[in-house]
Amino acid sequence: MTDGARPKNVLLIMTDQQRWDTLGCYGAPTCRTPHIDALAARGVRFDAAYTPTSPCSPARAALFTGLYPHKNHVPMNGGNLNREVPNLAGELGGAGYQLGYAGKWHVDQAHVPSEYGFAGKDFPGYGYPPTDDLIPGLRYMQRISMPPHYKEYLDSRGLEVPQMLKAFYGDNPGKQNQEMYALQSGTVEQSFEGMVAEFTIDLLKQFAEGAKSGGRSVQHKPFFIWANFWGPHTPCFIPEPYYSMYDPQQIPEEPNFCETWENKPAAHDIYQRIWGLRNIGWEGWREIVARYWGYCTMLDDLTGRMLQTLEELGLADDTVVIYTTDHGDQMGAHGLIEKGPFAYEESWRLPMVVAHPDCEQPGSACEDLVYLTDLTPMILECAGLTAPDVPDNDSILPQVLGRDGGPQRESVYGAFYGHMVPAPFRFVCTHRFKLVFNVCDRGELYDLEEDPYELENRIDDPVMADVKAQLLEMMGEHIDRLGDPIRNQFEMLRHVY
Repeated sequence: MTDGARPKNVLLIMTDQQRWDTLGCYGAPTCRTPHIDALAARGVRFDAAYTPTSPCSPARAALFTGLYPHKNHVPMNGGNLNREVPNLAGELGGAGYQLGYAGKWHVDQAHVPSEYGFAGKDFPGYGYPPTDDLIPGLRYMQRISMPPHYKEYLDSRGLEVPQMLKAFYGDNPGKQNQEMYALQSGTVEQSFEGMVAEFTIDLLKQFAEGAKSGGRSVQHKPFFIWANFWGPHTPCFIPEPYYSMYDPQQIPEEPNFCETWENKPAAHDIYQRIWGLRNIGWEGWREIVARYWGYCTMLDDLTGRMLQTLEELGLADDTVVIYTTDHGDQMGAHGLIEKGPFAYEESWRLPMVVAHPDCEQPGSACEDLVYLTDLTPMILECAGLTAPDVPDNDSILPQVLGRDGGPQRESVYGAFYGHMVPAPFRFVCTHRFKLVFNVCDRGELYDLEEDPYELENRIDDPVMADVKAQLLEMMGEHIDRLGDPIRNQFEMLRHVY
């Protein structure tokens, strides 16, 4: 932010588990996202953005605090946030910001958004709104008690509770006994994602007067609103026209769907077996992908409604809009789904679009290696605050404004602790190479230029010996810089790589 400029409003729109290549502005050939594409046309698209950690809770806690899991104390889903470290709510609220939150939380299992000062409806933990009590036959999150916000939203607008008309399940009756996709009756307004958009719009209207006020008599009160969709995370429980929007037969097979797991960590194969999708072939997978793409387009339309409200309220010229996700989704790549004990690009690379009213190069693409957590100091700087000086992040405000400066990294560093399979790892990734240090399994090394789909693990290739040595040294530097407690294990095992 320029010196003396008035603090900006911030609207942070976050999806759950969205692949970067589902957006038109990132080159998606079929999946349509016109509203996010328009946002990118007036802002900056980051082409090499990565989450520093996964899965959902660790990534969201990292964004909220700007810190890696070993500092914010949320290494896996369901963790309790370290209340002693600064966070966006505390810093922005202390600066006089109006704080709003809509949708999924999943940041801190022990505390809800309102306890951090956010206005809005609390959805504790993962907080998935529909349950089998509300929608008979629903398997996902079955018998989980949820606040009545979704039912109250429907009642307040005279909408009927949607029903599940048909669904597809995996073959595994165990852990993942859930819908992969399902058809919802009714309209998008009746969906819980429609609820998230409407709750966000309500907050925008509630905060508008203070956000536009100025002068001597009325204090200017900018806002920070964090809008969180639960999708396109499976199950893809969506209404028409989105359910049938994309023809499964027109969806090409993922180039790495042919994965054999030769020379790969055992955890990858085990994770695939857990999901019960091993034998459905691409004919089965493309049915899931088609609904996932439909979900992405539905979220784009709902994002468009929020952006239109910004315009109608006269707030667009004073608001920084961010569109991103917590992490990606394999969605058939390598025959896998979701996130897990693997460092593949589909899971760790993010869509990240930022539109700042003062952007000097709208429609540009930034190829710098950046983190999800680089948004944390950027948001604070947009509020006129000085971000904490920590090694975990670096503000990308210069890149967002189209100016010189900002992080110019040689590599990014990812930390994974566990999800369904206890297989901790760390990875270091440059623009060309990726090295994965698996604590309990074989290492991985990929040449992303020659092998962009990460099919050939070259960790034992003598031709790559020098590259491997350089990346191991780079990883050690990241570990020391961040104070990652994995240091002892890394030193003990690195020689076997």
